[in-house]
Amino acid sequence: MEQATPPSPNDAYANIPPDQIQQAGTDVDFIWEPKDAFYGFDKYPAVARVHIDSIDSGRSFSPISDQYVFPQTIGKMSVREVYKGDLEPDTQVNYSRVGGTVTYDDYWNSLNQAQREKILQLNRGQKPTDAKYVQAKITDDIDVEVGKEYVAFLQPQTAKDGSLKEYSITGYQYGLREVRGTGDEATVLNNETQTWESLGSYVKLP
Repeated sequence: MEQATPPSPNDAYANIPPDQIQQAGTDVDFIWEPKDAFYGFDKYPAVARVHIDSIDSGRSFSPISDQYVFPQTIGKMSVREVYKGDLEPDTQVNYSRVGGTVTYDDYWNSLNQAQREKILQLNRGQKPTDAKYVQAKITDDIDVEVGKEYVAFLQPQTAKDGSLKEYSITGYQYGLREVRGTGDEATVLNNETQTWESLGSYVKLP
């Protein structure tokens, strides 16, 4: 009998019972130019191959902007290779990414008044109590996974008081693509077609 893979000790989400999580998908108006292979590479200030070391938690209040935001996932990642920007290989940095699992109260706090009223109308005027957590994500986006390596489009961010620096993984499913292989043989997963493509078709290599 096969043993189930134990939850990663570095994945905070793995400790949340699935039956306590409510799904909440959201559509966004998001401009991406698929015909330009290097659109993302040119658009964002940092591009790197990274290893996701941990998912530390979800959050709906960002210390970067000092306000409530659409839920995010935060954790640590190790930089393997740098294709653009100020990152250094063989360093570990903080990351954040849009889409995350948070408590229902934290999710509620991230909603605007119109969104709250819509939920109340659907629930006979009551705030729902059947789910302890909400996984909020953008429609068609992928989940970041601990232990995997990705090529990521990154935006450096610093809190106003300078207490926190992190890299926001941007571009939704276009800005985070699983990578395998090394050197000229490296390939990245196209999240739209589920096919593996050459690294050089996605980032500008030296």
